[in-house]
Amino acid sequence: MKNTFRNTLLTALLVAALPAHAAIQNYSLNGTLDSGILAAETFSGLLSFDDAALTGAGTEWVNVSSFSASFHGVTYSVLDADLTPEVGFENGTFLGLSASFSSGDPQFSFIAGSIDSSDAFVAYDTGLGNSGAGSVVYAPVPEPETYAMMLAGLGLLGLAARRRKQSQAS
Repeated sequence: MKNTFRNTLLTALLVAALPAHAAIQNYSLNGTLDSGILAAETFSGLLSFDDAALTGAGTEWVNVSSFSASFHGVTYSVLDADLTPEVGFENGTFLGLSASFSSGDPQFSFIAGSIDSSDAFVAYDTGLGNSGAGSVVYAPVPEPETYAMMLAGLGLLGLAARRRKQSQAS
């Protein structure tokens, strides 16, 4: 038992000592329009960006490397945006997506939040001049490695509990 604890502690210290590295970040987005002629209509999508250039200080913007969203029955990508979509950060806090799409009807824009992503929103305007807006919810999509680490950790906890139970029974 003492050796197991010591080995677990050494492994945890080794992992903690490894430098954190930047990686491609994946986020899902979804929401419901809550005003205008399209009220109650939903939208959803995925976006990816590389956070390697982020310093975590001040206001920072990073280009989105991939984007796919379904809005009003049409799927949009990075190529459909008026300008390259970006994600914003304020002192390391994710603010959300900034992107505009004027090629379809309705035209719409994702507007990043000012403090964090909780005040981010989407706004639209139809060809008939009807406009509206809705909130956007962003959620990080864990990498497969995260799930593997979680499962390995749960397996180790189960193994330790089993060994403890066996040693108490003896």
